[in-house]
Amino acid sequence: MDATSYILLAALGVVSTVTIFLIVYLISVRAQSKEIEKKRIEAERKLREARREAEDMVKESLNEAKRIAIKESRDFERDQKEKTGELSKLEKRFQKREEQLERKAASLQEKEDVLKKQAELVEREEERAAQALKNAERMLKESQQKLENVAGLSLEDARELLKESILTEVRQETASEVRQIEEEARKTAEERSKSIIATSIQRMTNEFVADACVSVVSLPSDDMKGRIIGREGRNIRAIEQATGVDLIIDDTPEAVILSCFNPVRREIAKVSIERLVADGRVHPARIDEIVQKVKAEYDQMIQETGERSSFEVGIQGLHPELIQHLGTLKFLTSSSQSVLQHSIETANIAGIIAAELDMNVRLAKRAGLLHDIGKALDETTEGNHAEIGADLLKKLGESSEVVEAVRRHHIENLHGVNPLAVILQAANSLSSFRPGARKDFLEKAIGRMRDLEGAIGQVQGIEQAFVIKSGREVRALVSPTVFDDAAVTTLAKSVARRIRDDLRYPGPVRVTMVREQRSTSLAK
Repeated sequence: MDATSYILLAALGVVSTVTIFLIVYLISVRAQSKEIEKKRIEAERKLREARREAEDMVKESLNEAKRIAIKESRDFERDQKEKTGELSKLEKRFQKREEQLERKAASLQEKEDVLKKQAELVEREEERAAQALKNAERMLKESQQKLENVAGLSLEDARELLKESILTEVRQETASEVRQIEEEARKTAEERSKSIIATSIQRMTNEFVADACVSVVSLPSDDMKGRIIGREGRNIRAIEQATGVDLIIDDTPEAVILSCFNPVRREIAKVSIERLVADGRVHPARIDEIVQKVKAEYDQMIQETGERSSFEVGIQGLHPELIQHLGTLKFLTSSSQSVLQHSIETANIAGIIAAELDMNVRLAKRAGLLHDIGKALDETTEGNHAEIGADLLKKLGESSEVVEAVRRHHIENLHGVNPLAVILQAANSLSSFRPGARKDFLEKAIGRMRDLEGAIGQVQGIEQAFVIKSGREVRALVSPTVFDDAAVTTLAKSVARRIRDDLRYPGPVRVTMVREQRSTSLAK
């Protein structure tokens, strides 16, 4: 095959390819035209549907707007009708009010006319009264002149004579009334005083229990008794030697008893044992440490007691030194009656009596609370406790009325003194001498024990002396540098002989000297 044939074949192939391409292109264009037509038809259909929906929405909106407009119109008409009705009611009320005001104005005008007429009548009456007064004054002057001519006295002389006559009559009537009042006062004074005293006693009938010579310390369990006794009794001996009290451990459940006539030592021992029980460590070194701490805190305890007592009575502004002495009174007794409790009771009774007599209640209470303050100093200061207390109060700036009342509260003749002193003496007597307030035999026994303890404490070489077991035993701590073991026995016999010869005591008294060993001798 030659080249021409190849060229023809190639040209034929090209033509065939182009023809096929054209056919495919035409077919594709036709298909696209059909698709476009379909889409156009679909778009026209959707457009028609959208137009119909829009028309429906417009119709619905128009209908809704019509309904709203009709409703608003009806509401507006109803509101207008209501407002119109209210306006008509207001107009009617205004008309009624206007008619009432017109009627009132007419009535006021009528009253004004009547008042004017009455004022004219009053003016005419005043003119007639003034004329009548002038006539009466003229007639009175004429009558006075006639009386002076007839009686021979001037007006001033007649007045003086009448005044003297009236004064004489009044004096006579007054003297009669005074005598009658004095007689009634004498009759009722005794009944009134009895009533005041009875009222005071009735309002102060509080329970009074004398803190005598024993105190009870509660324990958490009976096992603590063994710890307080200690091995071979070393703990109980250490407590008794450090505090000077007698410990009684018996069958009383969960309690130990402290016996001592001195309330200060008994209170220190009680607080010390309570702290030892709470701490749990009970041995001689700890006992000495606790007792020394409690003794150091004694002043603070007294201060708190004094402040609490003054607050209980309602007395303020006391000097700090007086507060301290008040707290000391807690540990003092008078015939077994607590001096502090007696002072508080006296203050309350004095306040009641002062209130009944319309006097200064606070001043009476102040004098009652401080009347025995000298007893806190009478052991260190010479003189009567009333004089000592009065001098102390004067020194610390108390009022002269309180000082005088305290100074005189044991003086029988109080004629012409400040009434506060009389009230204080009455209140003191009511508190002291009412039945059951005091027990003299106990005070005497405590005095004997105090004398006994003081006498033993003066012996050279004895560091401390304690009277225990209600005065039946004397326990003394001997200085180990002054006496040896052999001399302690001789000392015990010497002290027993001194008690037997020089002191008063009921029954036998056991004398115990404590050094590193003990020796006991019985005084018979």
